[in-house]
Amino acid sequence: MKKALLIGWRSGAAQAVQAVGYAPTCIITPADKAAALRAGFADGLVTASDPADVEQVLAALKRHNIDMADFAAVGTNLERCMVAASTVGALVGARSIPVHTAVLLRDKIAQKAAVGAAGLPVAACRVIDTLDELPTDPDGYPVVVKPLAGEGTRETHYLQGAPDACRLVEARPGNAGHGPWAVEEFIEGAELQVDGVVRDGQLCALAVSRYLQNLIAIKTGGPVGGVLLNPEDHLRLYEQATDLTTAALTALGHTDGVFHLEAFDQGHRLVFSECAGRVSGGLVREMLVRKLGLDLTAEWARALVGTKPEIPVEPQDDLSYGFANLAASPGEIILMPTTADVLRRDLVVEAAVELGPGHTAPDQTTASNLRAGRFIASAESEKTVEAAVHDTLAWFTSHTAVK
Repeated sequence: MKKALLIGWRSGAAQAVQAVGYAPTCIITPADKAAALRAGFADGLVTASDPADVEQVLAALKRHNIDMADFAAVGTNLERCMVAASTVGALVGARSIPVHTAVLLRDKIAQKAAVGAAGLPVAACRVIDTLDELPTDPDGYPVVVKPLAGEGTRETHYLQGAPDACRLVEARPGNAGHGPWAVEEFIEGAELQVDGVVRDGQLCALAVSRYLQNLIAIKTGGPVGGVLLNPEDHLRLYEQATDLTTAALTALGHTDGVFHLEAFDQGHRLVFSECAGRVSGGLVREMLVRKLGLDLTAEWARALVGTKPEIPVEPQDDLSYGFANLAASPGEIILMPTTADVLRRDLVVEAAVELGPGHTAPDQTTASNLRAGRFIASAESEKTVEAAVHDTLAWFTSHTAVK
């Protein structure tokens, strides 16, 4: 059996590689080992404190006497490990995403420069080394400040003016304010997710979702979730998304794999936000499995090893789907609905509550992947499913207590 090296642990990735006939070796953190063992991967696990660090990956393989020449493919389904996987793949001559493409898929400034150079609408942006370099001129706002290679909206800040900038500088004195940071023009418009598959430079599948609220709203307690948009109801949007995605992927050199692209809908055009070369977070993947029979994790694995894509031709049903993260205020949980409780809600078809009494709820305003749980709802229309998602979020909050 051929072998594939996977950098970092993400649920379902190793299983998907195994399903296409490759034996996976996984470079994971010690914290991820328990999850890997529960998934049945007692063999082929190699630990490193930081799988995103090429030096640590190479040293871990050497410690375990693993011959890198044995790997036919090297990849990752984790955002932060993209450059490490492509670099190791290039070193051993294995199938992998090209290094220059991996860098563009990670660094937001380099990415926007490449996309803008291709003539696509994109936010103006620049780099600052420290937060002290934020503009003092009122005309320089509003802006969004974020890490160059951030993920999950962590350390992303919306600054409406110089007072906001001063507060951010005060909250991160000294080295805490060091970046480099990306400073981006604030773009108006509803925030969209565009997810799909590209092979040999051609789009094989594309689906558009709209966030319940633009993701930056989590900083003020906004929900994390979205509604999958049906193509027949959004012809203009799907045409614009297809054109933007095709041109952006070409500019980034991402010709084989899956993608998660975000854009702002301004009606007459879509403005590019950013693009990743991995499966989306949230429950977009699960919604696409239900709606289209399209498994992006399986397609990621097929692209990784070079086997043919398997894209369904027709939707599975005529329903609309939406998802959201279940929220709780930070603190020790004393009351919270269970998974079974959420599943009893009208129109909810999938749910998982991950916390409960005795656990500590994190501050969900700091990152979009922090949650108490999550769920999917389905209905006959987008309007109905969106209302059901909001209703379930409100119900969950009203039946949750922390101290």
